[in-house]
Amino acid sequence: MVVYGNARPAYGPTDILVQDGLIAKIGRSSPSDPAPDAVIDGTGKYVLPGLVNAHMHLQDERGDVPQPLQYEMNLYLASGVTTVRDVGSDWAKSKQWRAQSNAHTMVAPRMLVYSTLWMSKGMKPAQIPEGVRFAKAEGVDGLKLFGMDRDQAEAVLDEAHKQDLRTAVHIAVEETNAKDYAELDVTSIEHFYGVADAALDGIQHFPPDHNASNEIHRFGRAGELYLQPNLNREKLSDVLDLMVNHKVVWCPTMDAYVASRDLIRAQNVPWLRDYLHPTLEEYWKPGLEKHGSYFFGWTHTQEVRWQKDFQVWMGLLREFSNKGGVITVGDDAGFIYNLYGFGYVRELELMQEAGFEPLEVIKHATANGAKLLGMDDRLGRIREGYIADLIVVNGNPLDNLRVLNPYGVDIVTLNGQPVSNYAPLVPGDKNITLVHGGGIEWTIKDGIPYHVPTLMKETKEMVTQARAALAKKAK
Repeated sequence: MVVYGNARPAYGPTDILVQDGLIAKIGRSSPSDPAPDAVIDGTGKYVLPGLVNAHMHLQDERGDVPQPLQYEMNLYLASGVTTVRDVGSDWAKSKQWRAQSNAHTMVAPRMLVYSTLWMSKGMKPAQIPEGVRFAKAEGVDGLKLFGMDRDQAEAVLDEAHKQDLRTAVHIAVEETNAKDYAELDVTSIEHFYGVADAALDGIQHFPPDHNASNEIHRFGRAGELYLQPNLNREKLSDVLDLMVNHKVVWCPTMDAYVASRDLIRAQNVPWLRDYLHPTLEEYWKPGLEKHGSYFFGWTHTQEVRWQKDFQVWMGLLREFSNKGGVITVGDDAGFIYNLYGFGYVRELELMQEAGFEPLEVIKHATANGAKLLGMDDRLGRIREGYIADLIVVNGNPLDNLRVLNPYGVDIVTLNGQPVSNYAPLVPGDKNITLVHGGGIEWTIKDGIPYHVPTLMKETKEMVTQARAALAKKAK
């Protein structure tokens, strides 16, 4: 079965012919077709467009401790991600990695790099245009912005438009909010910051001892943003209208914050046993000097606030979409018990929790991601002439998005055949079994197939070797 990518229903069975990195034909094979170099048997499987991770970070270290980039790349490919938008990494390194990915000398998704290089010439409004031009000349794919004053935002976005550079903004608690960036035609707003801020009658209440440089304070109070008593819902709806009218894309990265609403679950998901690199494990331990490692005595009260905050946030995403807004999928992994790839699949699940149908969720991850990048004329759909980025899935993601998780899922079988757990099963029937299955079998990028079980085996070996080296060093 084929899931096209734009939320139209799945169809099939059919064959897909890939030639020179492109989808050459969709339909029944015929004797006149060119002889294939390889055949992937998709019988009983689902084929989706390659997924777009719209918010991630290329990381070869955590806390200045080395971590293999290939570890991250394997996990993303194993989760079906064939294109990534990096929104903050070492520019010199990421430029080299992007070239290697494009040349297929590195096993990795396609990379688009949105850099902060534009800040290097100074942050005075008169200096900013030169910085933007410098970043353009260096070859960045787009610009990453953080919270700043209005005159600075005007300067960077004005020059970005002149240079035809797309932009992504992580809004902080600053003078500017989502209203400002929508008026200035930013390409995308990341996370949730700045949207509710634009609809407050006044500002968010912070205790007198609040320290914005303290990660516990910052993330604890962030979970209260959508619960502020002075949040004006009419203003909030107007902010969403403004974002839609200015074609601002929203990349929420809910999974980056989901540990805050259920810490124990996040710390104990089963795939961490085999696939958590010790460098990342150490980085996640509470430490005020590390971004996002803020779980010092995290309380149930703080979790409940985040749970309620999520309810409002999810409702706004649904409203934004209903108004015609474009939502994309990004995982912002490497922080806050959020593991590369696994976090991406968790984001898909959270979007379904927010009220989106699985077909809509897949559209967010494919067609919408391609639109955000300006690549929707050649990426994000299973369509003849488009880039051959495809994933072959063991199971039906429209029934259970979790089959995309590279760890796999438990599946009920009757007489050896998978069945719904709503099937008329008879207690005591020995023909009923529970097996571990699911997962993506193949991830195809530019027509090149990568066998996911092999990628996961290699990743597990990386982790095992790193743990052994660490244990040896500790002796």
